[in-house]
Amino acid sequence: MRNPNEKISRRNLLRGLASSALLLSNARLLGQDTVPRISITLSYAIGLWYFNPVGLYLEKGQTAEWMATRWGPTVTAFHPSNGNQELRIPEAAEPFDSGVLAREDTFRWTFDVEGTYDYFSKNHLGMGVVGRIVVGNPGGPGEMPPRYGGAQGRAPIYPRAMPVFDFLDSQEIVRQKTVSFPTDRLGQSYPEY
Repeated sequence: MRNPNEKISRRNLLRGLASSALLLSNARLLGQDTVPRISITLSYAIGLWYFNPVGLYLEKGQTAEWMATRWGPTVTAFHPSNGNQELRIPEAAEPFDSGVLAREDTFRWTFDVEGTYDYFSKNHLGMGVVGRIVVGNPGGPGEMPPRYGGAQGRAPIYPRAMPVFDFLDSQEIVRQKTVSFPTDRLGQSYPEY
């Protein structure tokens, strides 16, 4: 322990300041490199493909990463340019589509427009594989109920997706930051043999 009456040398002061700056710089860099990851999962036990977390909050300009655990899923924005889907992302946002992902493939997207983004897996939409990202404040077409413009002329949103949409509360996503897929509520149980 240093004597309070003892003077600090300029060299020790500079050394201490440099060490502190280095620690702060490393902490900031570590935080910037942290990209939230969403798993695209198939669970045979409950008979489901799903995104987990199914709801994620991001700041404007932040990037998310999806990782496939099996071959075949996509990460695709609900947008007319993606198979004539209804618009469920902010109107000024660019639509995204990962293409088919193989096992352990990843897809990253940076979200530069504030609002609500609903997305799906092209090969699994009939199984209800949808997710939501809220960037900044909720808003835009993603806050409308599914089929808000009517189903006429658009690709269908299948009945299996409706309970997932019912579960996706944007305010809850903002509050919790990540919302896990409700496997206990939406999974299926099978009889034991």
